[in-house]
Amino acid sequence: MSWKITLIIILLILFIYTVIPDVFLHRLGIGAWKRQYRPGVALTFDDGPDPLYTPRLLDLLDRYHVKATFFLVGERAALHPKLVQEIAARGHQIGSHCQIHKYAWFISPWKTWQSWTEGISTLERITGKPIQWIRPPWGTFNLFTFFWLKSHKKKAILWNAEGHDWDVQKNPEQIAKHILNAIREGGIIVMHDSGGGAGAPENTLQAVELLLKRIPAERKLPILPLNLPDWTWLRRLVYRLWEKWENFYAHQNKITRINAASLFRISKSKYHGPDLKDEQGVIWAQDGDIIGELHLDNARLQMMQTDSQKIAIEALRRVRGSLPLLADYIAKNPDYQDIRVLGGVTLLNRGIKGLGFNVQEIPANFSVRWIGTIQRMIMRVYSPQGTAHQMTRLGDPKFVWVSRDSFLERWLQDN
Repeated sequence: MSWKITLIIILLILFIYTVIPDVFLHRLGIGAWKRQYRPGVALTFDDGPDPLYTPRLLDLLDRYHVKATFFLVGERAALHPKLVQEIAARGHQIGSHCQIHKYAWFISPWKTWQSWTEGISTLERITGKPIQWIRPPWGTFNLFTFFWLKSHKKKAILWNAEGHDWDVQKNPEQIAKHILNAIREGGIIVMHDSGGGAGAPENTLQAVELLLKRIPAERKLPILPLNLPDWTWLRRLVYRLWEKWENFYAHQNKITRINAASLFRISKSKYHGPDLKDEQGVIWAQDGDIIGELHLDNARLQMMQTDSQKIAIEALRRVRGSLPLLADYIAKNPDYQDIRVLGGVTLLNRGIKGLGFNVQEIPANFSVRWIGTIQRMIMRVYSPQGTAHQMTRLGDPKFVWVSRDSFLERWLQDN
């Protein structure tokens, strides 16, 4: 065998060992999780624990009532076991960042297997709990990282928003701005509570505080613990495609999210249907009038119940909690000062009268039937345990509405 053939074989083996698994898992996210499937975003931290910076980070997260996920290096965890226990005691999640912090491409197959096994064992010995999530240093895989991952049935967690906070040249404002520009619903943010250039974690702490303030205020997204459903890749793909459609629809129709906590979104639109009359016979809206059209923020209404009645009850409970937030938004927003009616077409109309809304029967034309079909599809996407039979028990869509004045009178004081 000539030296050229030998060289080609060696290069091919190296390519299979390093580049292929890294492209699929790291770059494309196939076989790994680069986002979550809950509303809002999740904060994650790598390279710790650090006896100087991690306790300060924990105090900061406590002040804002936010739970994060810490991917810990086994070697460092073994040096600071009480700090690892403190992270868990404060309600944060723990994942493995391997036993050693080395680039996967430069670790042999047997060392890869040994390091990940030892990294998990170290954290489980300290916490007394199983570790299910891993994140390779730099998010980089080799072929045996993949084999180990599948053999031990762990989930590899990556990210889709980062601020390069390990770079000491980046100040806190630059770090926060880069992350704010990148995050979307379901985002996973990666930051570091240890490592990087000298002083970099200090910048991270300041950037974290900026994000804790600005993500809910500017992006109107809640910061939630990382939570990954037990979904197949096909289920995840369907969710992603539907999410893109909903985002496009909201953009085209200028549907605005109210804040980080509310289930509602709102837009101004023309009402089409029979006259909206109250019990005294007063007409509040007629065909062609501009109304405030209410939309449920479906990603925030995810539920795992299998019974349609339970889905409706839980949805009603969450709606009730969001109505004071909606009232505050409408009262303060000049765009809705001249609106007389708030309403929308929905399948979830049972029990709505108890919240001060009127329920209007509407003709079952093509448009209404189409809305009903779409809303049932939404429920199947966001409550995948439901069956088609159970969804039909929700009945037909109806127009629920309330006058702006009576809505504010009832719900603004509750805010």
